Amino acid sequence: MFCEIMKSIVQLLRSKIIPWTTPSFTQRRLIVTRLVMQAADLPDGVTIATRELVGERKVIKARRKHGNQRFYTAFWPKDNLQETTVPRISCVVSGMASHRHGKYIVRCGEGNFLLIPPGMPHQQFGPFLEGKERENGYCVLVHAYAYRHGILFWQTTSRGSQHINAAADNFLITNTTLAQLLTQAVEEAVARQTDAELICNSCLTAFFAVAAREIEMGNCAPLNPQELPPVKRSPTSFTEEVQEYIEANCHRMIKTEDVARHVYMSNSHFFREMHKNGINFTDLLTRYRMEQACRFLRDSDLTVREVANKVSYKSSTYFQNLFRARMGCTPLEYRHQVRKETS
Repeated sequence: MFCEIMKSIVQLLRSKIIPWTTPSFTQRRLIVTRLVMQAADLPDGVTIATRELVGERKVIKARRKHGNQRFYTAFWPKDNLQETTVPRISCVVSGMASHRHGKYIVRCGEGNFLLIPPGMPHQQFGPFLEGKERENGYCVLVHAYAYRHGILFWQTTSRGSQHINAAADNFLITNTTLAQLLTQAVEEAVARQTDAELICNSCLTAFFAVAAREIEMGNCAPLNPQELPPVKRSPTSFTEEVQEYIEANCHRMIKTEDVARHVYMSNSHFFREMHKNGINFTDLLTRYRMEQACRFLRDSDLTVREVANKVSYKSSTYFQNLFRARMGCTPLEYRHQVRKETS
């Protein structure tokens, strides 16, 4: 059964998905999900609608997936959204799909690719249909997440209110090149620098071609712990543990006691490990908050005060002074410069 599924996936990759990423197809097909999305940035035939969030963001701690990698950052249970630490791609291979990202519902048809960067809230459960299409609509999507050691690859079918995500259609391909290609494609698409779409499409062509080759060679396994080949798992380093906690909680006030508790250490033991690993906690936290602030300034129209609040600075004046010291310009100067470069 698994072999038959793999054959159909390879056929789908070679007959449809790979050709959609090659230069011979001039139609724009890439949809990059962002905190703020505009219709002008979307391919022809793709539409967006807004639906405000009604629930709260719930941080998920210590939830690890394949290769002992932290996967989930947060859920919005009432909004059917999830936030992950790894990039994702979803391709509509049949029908018309509606996929939720933050406050947006993206409606797109066959041949479109949804590129979802880490940290972007996106739909957790299907069906990937909205409105009247929940009665008689139909769509098939192929998805992939990039882990450190490879990718999780799966296919879903939504038909009306029914959604099929069979375990047999979920499998792992252990190949670091695949993970790097997908990560690079998403990063290029998000950054929107010169020739970003060309580079992104090239990465995706290589990504799906390598995936097809690895499947044909049998270098994949169904997503069933009893069937998976043994994987050597090195323990997550202390530095990674601290970084992961900061990434998941930088939107709120963080105390060193909180992080020490997260890594199961006393405060004194925690500070000894910090010194041993050459970590300055305040510098690490500030650096990540500045990275997040740059993302908000680049990808949203939030005010400086709102951005400061998003990264847990109560004083916008303090935030602006800190931003200038770190980045060499004010937050508004940074926004103007980045948008001028990408316009």
